[in-house]
Amino acid sequence: TGGDDYAAGYGNFYNQTYTWMIEDTVKDAFNMVGIKFHAKNYAMGGTPSGPEISLCMETTFGNDIDILSWDYANSDGDNYDLYRLWGNRAGIHPTIPTLFRLGNDPTRSSIDDDFQRFGLSAIQFDVDYIRSLVPDTSWETVDDLPPEVRYYKCAGQVEGGSVLCKENKWDTEGTTCDLSEYQTKEENRGWKDHKLIGRVIGVFLVDTLLSALADLEETLLEVSTIRNISVSQDKDRYAFQSSSLKEMHEGANLGKNTKFLGGHAKYSPFWRSSSFCHSALLPNHARFTGAVTLSMRSYRHDHGYFVGYDEGYAVDALPETKPKDGQFLLAYLPEMRQNCSDVYRADYKDFFLVRKQDGWVKVALPNHLEMKQFRIMGDKRGAHVIALCAEGVSIVAIKLKKIEVKVDGADVVDVRTLNDELSQCRLLVGEHDSFLWIAKPGGTGQFELEIKLNEPEELRITTILII
Repeated sequence: TGGDDYAAGYGNFYNQTYTWMIEDTVKDAFNMVGIKFHAKNYAMGGTPSGPEISLCMETTFGNDIDILSWDYANSDGDNYDLYRLWGNRAGIHPTIPTLFRLGNDPTRSSIDDDFQRFGLSAIQFDVDYIRSLVPDTSWETVDDLPPEVRYYKCAGQVEGGSVLCKENKWDTEGTTCDLSEYQTKEENRGWKDHKLIGRVIGVFLVDTLLSALADLEETLLEVSTIRNISVSQDKDRYAFQSSSLKEMHEGANLGKNTKFLGGHAKYSPFWRSSSFCHSALLPNHARFTGAVTLSMRSYRHDHGYFVGYDEGYAVDALPETKPKDGQFLLAYLPEMRQNCSDVYRADYKDFFLVRKQDGWVKVALPNHLEMKQFRIMGDKRGAHVIALCAEGVSIVAIKLKKIEVKVDGADVVDVRTLNDELSQCRLLVGEHDSFLWIAKPGGTGQFELEIKLNEPEELRITTILII
């Protein structure tokens, strides 16, 4: 699941989110046919779908996914180019996942049609329609309704309309966790809403599985049959990846927003070329596997969240001296971590910390474990785009040398925004006004990024992106 606050389930326990409800609904049915079903909630509150997340799709969600959901309606708003980018990045993912989109926006439905014309499956779940099917709770119906929908809708309002519906919105009584910050916000949905949406999507998946089994039962299962299925998938992949942005999104002026993708919205590598991200954000597949930190893999708890990954340093317990290897520090805000036993969130905006006191610090990317896990072949010839996602990396800071940045020893002389000021992602620009960087001849294909702070005391980098 990719999404913002609603998908993250703010105000609920982690095992009350609709993502967990999907797995709880379908896992037994899939297990019966030898398929292990995992629904992974990688939603991040207050985060749009791109460009930082969509351009980092493989390292964020993993390189083996069958379904990728989009639930960013609140954070993306009417920025439809972000959804176009999301679908295009999914279309070049190694497994070309089916897109699930929660919402009923007609413009995004039209974009889904564009995707499907060229072989990318896209399914819409109209959650408002699903909610409309639940009957009101009244004195006449209250005893007939099961607990999951009793006091869910009052006077036509979901989780509202009366005090009883509002009082029964949450099911977290008895916890030592302070959830008041989330539960006082009306836009956050309660456990009944998550369970409803999760069960409906889960039933859809089980029904799809049964339909597939029925089709297989009527099909003579031979090598040629399997080959034909594989050929059909390859045709869809080829149709999508060989299409042009212009023909896929006909009528959409991708260059209209001059800030989108650094003013290079028609530059196809942003949309279709492989990318690599070294990201501190959580949830993050590369963090969980230990690829980012060159550490042990974490393990997945029965309720869907991950434990045992390298958390880095709390900002109030940082080492006093520069690390011996001169690397960036992985850090987090301790006040953002929960301090109670019931898990209610797993999304944290951790960061790589650069400090003025440390002078020049560096990192070589991708590291050897990232190359192995994501099958990144060191490109010794091609040109690449490199971006930093960090607050404070501005044109002024670079021009006045408040922040000095080098790529393989060459100075970064300018930066350009990847979307808008809120994204905090900046393209690194070298001499001759070029945002393309060439890997060293005869090298490993890695880039060495060096940063030195002359004025700010620290810089917090969430993601380093290479396309």
